[in-house]
Amino acid sequence: MKAGARIETARDQATAGVHQPGAPAATEGAVSDSEADGPEHEHAFDGREIVRIGFVAIAAMAFWFAGVHLSFPLVLAGVLCALVGGHPIFHEAIENILERRMTMELSMAIAILAALAIREVFTGLVITLFVLVAEVLEGLTVGRGRRAIRHLIELLPSTATVGERGGWREVGVQQVLTGDIVLIKPRSRIPVDGSVVGGHSFVDQATITGESMPVEKNLVHAGTINQSGALEVRVERLGRDTTFGKIILTVEQAGQSRAPIQRIADRLAGYPTYP
Repeated sequence: MKAGARIETARDQATAGVHQPGAPAATEGAVSDSEADGPEHEHAFDGREIVRIGFVAIAAMAFWFAGVHLSFPLVLAGVLCALVGGHPIFHEAIENILERRMTMELSMAIAILAALAIREVFTGLVITLFVLVAEVLEGLTVGRGRRAIRHLIELLPSTATVGERGGWREVGVQQVLTGDIVLIKPRSRIPVDGSVVGGHSFVDQATITGESMPVEKNLVHAGTINQSGALEVRVERLGRDTTFGKIILTVEQAGQSRAPIQRIADRLAGYPTYP
């Protein structure tokens, strides 16, 4: 990248990297995974999910006490309970069929329908309950990972003090250019990767290396904390090119990507379904 070219900050790039519905993937690798595997579905954990799980659980308990030999009205009621409670499962299963993808939702929808077809209502409701709970747990896990990424993003400063002929001026980090001289005040976070050209201080690099003991550095990294004295830093890397920016993008890409063996298993599992 040419010196002086404007670069998006790690905050902007990492925020764009957190997947939003309808937004492009953050990295080229993530795009290729998305194209190969298709869109991933998210499951929000809200009041409707709690009601749905509770409804299916109560229905399953009721049919457990009803026994094996059920009258046709009871079977019909059980089928309606499974279809209403498992609506998200069947909705995603239909989408997977249209996209010719074999997923957990599609396989579980087939299992539920098969159980209902042979009048095993209790079994169908239990499968529905397990899938709903699994999707909620998956959503909570994904949400926690994304909160961790947002926490990393919040560690990056949004402004920087840049040296000019008339003195120092505070600007947005997105306006900083490679080659600029940036003033890092004591007890402030460093917004760029660069080399120290003036001043002496110790830098807390715990966010990068995990070391809690501040050290004196000639090269500093974005996201670390300047401890005691002021530093003048010549900007060398910004945005996703910084060490901290690469950490954020790597974490996000790891959350979006899938293991090669998982892609192979999904592809092979689809052959019996889609000849």
